[in-house]
Amino acid sequence: LSRGTTMGSSAASTCRSSTSLASTMAAPAVPVMEAVSHPSYEVVQTDHITEFGANAILYKHKKTGAELLSLSTDDDNKCFGITFRTPPTDSTGVPHILEHSVLCGSRKYTTKDPFVQLLQGSLQTFLNAFTYPDRTCYVVASQNTKDFYNLINVYADAVFHPRAISDPMVHAQEGWHLELEKLEDDLTYKGVVYNEMKGVYSSPDSLLQREAQQSIF
Repeated sequence: LSRGTTMGSSAASTCRSSTSLASTMAAPAVPVMEAVSHPSYEVVQTDHITEFGANAILYKHKKTGAELLSLSTDDDNKCFGITFRTPPTDSTGVPHILEHSVLCGSRKYTTKDPFVQLLQGSLQTFLNAFTYPDRTCYVVASQNTKDFYNLINVYADAVFHPRAISDPMVHAQEGWHLELEKLEDDLTYKGVVYNEMKGVYSSPDSLLQREAQQSIF
């Protein structure tokens, strides 16, 4: 979850100084990138971000209105991400459960946990997913081009064709379910997100941050 920070006047002045210094530093030269034409997309805007030495092109999918932002920099590390607006209507944690459920297999990759297999067997430099208060992000990165496109393939199929749509056990596994260890024992709640959030809500810092955020927004 995103965290807000408060800085004093001295810290703010230091930040301004750093920003001024960064703005005067020469960014690495990046060849101007021409927009790629595609019948399904229209080019909305092109720009050069001097601070990062990056060329940016914003595309819009004609049929759905989905936006695609392409950034080109002098960096071997290649990054790809899919982000959805997921503002919740309550505090039941549905977007967080869905984030986990999406990465539990898909139509093309039917394995139970492709996320773990990618962590162990790919050349990824970053592989994760995040649930923020208003959006959900699925992000991959790799320096190897073939591996990079393979990561995109797996993540895209998971996001758009998740196994969770047809298998209710995925939601029970990732959200919450009841378990019985022994016949004489009481039923207990179990679940990946359930256990994860138990840890989050046991942290005083996390509780304070949540209360502050909810009081502001």
